[in-house]
Amino acid sequence: MSAILTLSGCATSVSFQSADGSTTVDGTLFKPAGAGPFPGVVLLHGCGGIRPHFVQWAGAIRDMGYVALLVDSFRPRGISAICASSQTMASMTTDRAADAYGALRYLKGLPFVDGDRVVLMGWSHGGWTTLEAMASRLYRSSPDQFHAAIAFYPYCRDALNEPFRAPLLVLIGGSDDWTPAKKCEDMQARLRLVNPDAAQSLRVQVYQGAHHDFDDVAAKDCCGHTLRYNRDAAKDAEDQVRRFLAEHMTWARTGPSSSLRRFAYGHRPKRLHSNGPFARLRPG
Repeated sequence: MSAILTLSGCATSVSFQSADGSTTVDGTLFKPAGAGPFPGVVLLHGCGGIRPHFVQWAGAIRDMGYVALLVDSFRPRGISAICASSQTMASMTTDRAADAYGALRYLKGLPFVDGDRVVLMGWSHGGWTTLEAMASRLYRSSPDQFHAAIAFYPYCRDALNEPFRAPLLVLIGGSDDWTPAKKCEDMQARLRLVNPDAAQSLRVQVYQGAHHDFDDVAAKDCCGHTLRYNRDAAKDAEDQVRRFLAEHMTWARTGPSSSLRRFAYGHRPKRLHSNGPFARLRPG
């Protein structure tokens, strides 16, 4: 916890109501300098709870010019980790999707956040939750909607037949033995068969040779699965996130249909040159 507090720097601890209507959720808010209004990003941790890796990402998102809200779904519920129980992980996606929409509503109420430009972003179980949140019928008619989403190595359900409500980018390792990339590719193919328009809402980027947790320099094997940092995949994923956010935050005010079209046809803004927010953490 002391390491997390040190990494978070000037971040602020906050709490807000989950969309489940009964849970008060903790979060850490990272705000760029200035009055705003800024676009926002809601960040969902993995099955092991808040780790320095996610705090580093939140700081990097802030440095890109966005308000970042790192949500802690576990501590308010008295949970430390759920990695060892697939049943618990499956059931928790509903609770955590509610937390994500509660976080969105909270951000929309802040004067320095542009509530029309908020992206959902999650890792592992948080990525799984991101997919569920963006396809769930529970929030289809909600006035609070995410403008886009990013999922790192999520568990993809090939049986999912609901199109995502906004552009969604999946970043996953080709050698992931916990959340196989093929399931994400199968999900994408099924969505195209069920609804051709679904192709507009999902892009899957597979990094051949990369494993689960490929963007975390502190990755360690867990629960019988290989978790391993991959420098090349991590750097490209960081660049993909920068471009994705720049693309969809820029075009947010043109409406979701325009954003989906640009996403579907591979529009890319001018490349952002950077040494990367995690360069100092990389070995070598």
